[in-house]
Amino acid sequence: MSFTKLLAGTALAALLLAGPALAGPRLKGEALVEGDQIRLGDLIEGLDRGAEIPVFAAPAPGARGTIRAERVVAAAREMGIDDVEIGTLRSVIVVRTGRAISRAYMQDTIAKAVAEQGGKGEIEVVLDEQVRSRMLDSSKGGAIRVVNLLRDPRSGRFEARIAMAGSPDSDAWTITGSIAETREIAVLVNDVERGETVQSRDVALVRRPASQVGNDIAVTASDLVGMVSRRALRAGETVRTADLAKPILVEKNQLVTVTYSSGGLQLTMRGRVQQNGALGETVKIQNPQSKRMVEGTVTGQGQISITHFTPPTPPVADATTARRQ
Repeated sequence: MSFTKLLAGTALAALLLAGPALAGPRLKGEALVEGDQIRLGDLIEGLDRGAEIPVFAAPAPGARGTIRAERVVAAAREMGIDDVEIGTLRSVIVVRTGRAISRAYMQDTIAKAVAEQGGKGEIEVVLDEQVRSRMLDSSKGGAIRVVNLLRDPRSGRFEARIAMAGSPDSDAWTITGSIAETREIAVLVNDVERGETVQSRDVALVRRPASQVGNDIAVTASDLVGMVSRRALRAGETVRTADLAKPILVEKNQLVTVTYSSGGLQLTMRGRVQQNGALGETVKIQNPQSKRMVEGTVTGQGQISITHFTPPTPPVADATTARRQ
């Protein structure tokens, strides 16, 4: 090989190795952008200046669009950048990143706002069908907030303005739908006649509008089971606490077992109760022999308990101090 050929081959190799470093600005086939503006560097790679210059408006968050190649070249030329290589590209595809605010997220936000305004029970929010998930700029993180909430308590319909936390109210959007506040309560599944005791098989838990559940309504199964009906109750209806009474466990003039407890001492005797009594109620009992009257607590069927609390004996040092005073 002659020196001339070797020199030529070495020069060619050097050019090939230096090719990427010497390459000029080139048009991209696709650009991923954030924010409202497309910068020159988003569309053209290999720029040594002007990459941060905004040249076009970006698509909506989460959307995509195209820009013709000649428009990009013309925009670069206006900035003093010539010789942009476009190759076979006719346009650049631009994709803007976005953050999706789902329907479920909006529903949860409305439910929390209703609860903060004093909503009762379980709050169910249903958005209208035309309300779609909303795409926001990916740079806008954080929670969303309720700017304004208008609600009709009778129909349950609402209209709300929603915005990102930290964003101005002018960036809010409107959503509509309905709100239902419900509570789980116990109702009868069988008729219960006056004087009958409610059994567990007579009770089921259902959801009812919270507005129909007053403070005087029996809510849990334990509020019903074991209670005696004061009037005829029908299946499916809510039951008021005033419609129920505790079962009578001791009756007037009945001989009952009385358990007397005091400290470590416990005595059992018989007594005659002077009045009807339900569980936990205090009744009077007469000792049949001494005719003495005492009071006790109904603890079960025919069972009365009397507990006497004896104050503890003070330590010797305390007693001595007390006598000196």
